[in-house]
Amino acid sequence: MPVLIVGGAVSGLSSAAFLAQHGVSCLLAERRDRLSQHPRMSDIGPRAMELLRVLGVHHGIRRLDEDRDSTILRVDTLAGRELGRYSMGGPAEFGGLTPEKQVWCDQDQLEPILRDRAAELGAELRFGTELTGFEQDGHLVRAELRDAATGRRTTVVADYLLACDGSGSPIREALGIGYGGPGLLANQAGILFRADLTAALRGRSFVLCMVDDLDASASGVRLNILLERNLNRWTLSVPHDPRTDDGLSQRRCAELVRRAVGVADLAVEVLGVDIWQMRALLADSFGRGRVFLVGDAAKTLPPTGGYGGNSCLEDAHNLAWKLALVLAGTAGPELLDSYESERKPVAQLLIEDSVVRAGLLLSGAAEGGSSRPADQPSKASICLGTRYRTGALIAEEPDAGDRTEDPRAPTGRPGTRAPHVVLDRGGREISTLDLFGSSFVLLTGPSGASWERAAGCAGAGLTIHRIATAAGPDAALVDTEGRWGEAYGVSESGAVLVRPDGVIAWRGRTAETHPDEVLAAVLRSILGGTATAGLASPGAPIDVQFGQIASDHGM
Repeated sequence: MPVLIVGGAVSGLSSAAFLAQHGVSCLLAERRDRLSQHPRMSDIGPRAMELLRVLGVHHGIRRLDEDRDSTILRVDTLAGRELGRYSMGGPAEFGGLTPEKQVWCDQDQLEPILRDRAAELGAELRFGTELTGFEQDGHLVRAELRDAATGRRTTVVADYLLACDGSGSPIREALGIGYGGPGLLANQAGILFRADLTAALRGRSFVLCMVDDLDASASGVRLNILLERNLNRWTLSVPHDPRTDDGLSQRRCAELVRRAVGVADLAVEVLGVDIWQMRALLADSFGRGRVFLVGDAAKTLPPTGGYGGNSCLEDAHNLAWKLALVLAGTAGPELLDSYESERKPVAQLLIEDSVVRAGLLLSGAAEGGSSRPADQPSKASICLGTRYRTGALIAEEPDAGDRTEDPRAPTGRPGTRAPHVVLDRGGREISTLDLFGSSFVLLTGPSGASWERAAGCAGAGLTIHRIATAAGPDAALVDTEGRWGEAYGVSESGAVLVRPDGVIAWRGRTAETHPDEVLAAVLRSILGGTATAGLASPGAPIDVQFGQIASDHGM
């Protein structure tokens, strides 16, 4: 078995789907016998939607979308006084930057789509199956799985193991990988409920509503958050102290909802309670040997930025295409080092932004709110302008160290997301992003024939596209808006190498005297692995045994 995945929430299911899409056989083991029953993540951002577009599930997800304003409110009660509001970033911020949009889709709606697509593509999914131990050496991982219903144990031998087992990841702990950062920000209980809030809403729509303290006897700042969900559902997140709270009964939950809404006789149907911690933590390493940490196992984000589930999808995709190339023998194992060197700095950025936003919520609950600091990157810059400075790319100098760029003024630098440019293909409008996903792609300008010939000789599964500036008999793709060269930073004789994840790996601004030699050197450098910060190399065998490994119901 090439890849064993442990954990069947967003990280695990998307890993299985992306790997299977690239033709990699994989087995997913999840201790629970069913998918998540609580909404948890509430939206899929445009960057994650671009990856799901390649997976072919974007249409199904769009149909679940229940459009709402990306506004944060602060109120004394929902039916009472509005004390403040600010934007969390949304459609207006992303407009024109991508063919996709931010979609409101809860986690318990997304997971069945990912599960079905993974199975359709050939991934083997075993629910009710727990990992009880594993060992690895420089060549393989041996894992023991136990069927929770029958107790039957089986041994699986895999080339690689992906730990998608949540923020409490027993696999991470067994490997001895540290997990540090700001830590615990709040203990919360999420009350999922249905109620008719039409009168209290007064026509307003929001992504999040801060409700002033529901317990006047409590001291300090207490975070009460009302979230609109799909399917006529709502979540009220309230402080929960596991040391003193003796449980949240249906009656108590309904009472808290009525206080937050400000309607004493409101009819409330309590659907469930989810106890969770708002934490900000980052793993010291994203893997060891042949074991990689994906999603919440690698980092835990406060939900205040809306990045958690989205970053899980992006982690999974980043690792999946690299594993596919290594397993196929197209790339050396060093390529896998770039998973950490690329995704760990992004995780750090997301933690920083989410913590700032959490601070705004906390200070808002205490002092009346505030706006995002001027020196913080915009939501669009974080979602669509994040930059890999090292990894599977050929970096350009000088490097000012920027971690993001404004996607409305793209530079085309290696390490940045390939910009969305509208193209005409046979009378049909497409995006440049529709050209990426299954392999490395070389884009050339209208005078880039020498690059095309060089790519044809290079092999490595390269797909070649020439971007023309005007319609003609040989113009399969036409840049109707005249934006491609400027957006990608090349001349009409230049070329751009784009990775399967839609990230620019290298560019040649103009023609070269020996383009075949240049391109061959670029591919050797990238596919051979050039990351400066790698994972621990396979070495002495690591043998880990424990009674039970379970997903913590995260992502």
